[in-house]
Amino acid sequence: MANIKITILSDKLQGTSYVLTNDSYTVGRSDTADICIPEPTISGHHCTFIKNEDGLYFLKDEGSTNGTRVNGEKLAETDEPVLLNNGDLLQFGNIEVLFENTEGHKSEGSRTMTVINLDDTGDVSHTSNLKSLGIAKTPKRPQSLRDNKKQNAVFMVIIILLILGILGAIGYFVVPMFSGN
Repeated sequence: MANIKITILSDKLQGTSYVLTNDSYTVGRSDTADICIPEPTISGHHCTFIKNEDGLYFLKDEGSTNGTRVNGEKLAETDEPVLLNNGDLLQFGNIEVLFENTEGHKSEGSRTMTVINLDDTGDVSHTSNLKSLGIAKTPKRPQSLRDNKKQNAVFMVIIILLILGILGAIGYFVVPMFSGN
């Protein structure tokens, strides 16, 4: 019975799992990938899972455009494959994935929180709290109007234009009535 799997944690595909039993798996957007994830930030052939003779899985980036990360560390195509441990958080483009290996290979420690920075993909950062096998995301605090300087400047310009319009209308209609013209 296989106890090694990956589970997608990202919103659209959250909860989708793939059991790993073969010696290798390609991951990518292409239909020819062993694990096809139809997401624009994933390359056609993004990365590969590789199982060694001891039954341990490694991950190798295959020159992906938006990168492959293991626990926040970006892999390069030229890097050696990275050993995966139970509870490792993987990232393919913008997709977060949890690696689970419950076949007796223990992880180095438990991870309860991770911050993934997507600087290379041009996306924003977000924080995830891992609880057991599920995930709870910290809601993003909406930005108030007073915190946004650009919106404040636009708002002030609109107010000034309205005041000038009202003063102009008063000057155009009211002043001639009192001047006797």
